[in-house]
Amino acid sequence: MKEVLSENNIKYMYMDVCESVGKLKQFLTIRDTDPAFEEVRKEHRVGIPCLVIDNDVILVQGADHARELVEKYQLKG
Repeated sequence: MKEVLSENNIKYMYMDVCESVGKLKQFLTIRDTDPAFEEVRKEHRVGIPCLVIDNDVILVQGADHARELVEKYQLKG
């Protein structure tokens, strides 16, 4: 996903949830409360990678899906 964003010159904030307990807690708050993660929670999965765009939480399903999101949200310049 990072590669797709970088190759399209899209500015983004990357958060490594393993970097600190605070960042992990921030992600888990989203994962445990956002409807986009309902299926993830039922299946006891983590839900990474994900994007938050304009308050929309999106589970990214690979590079092709990331490219579709770039187009859908018109993220290029």
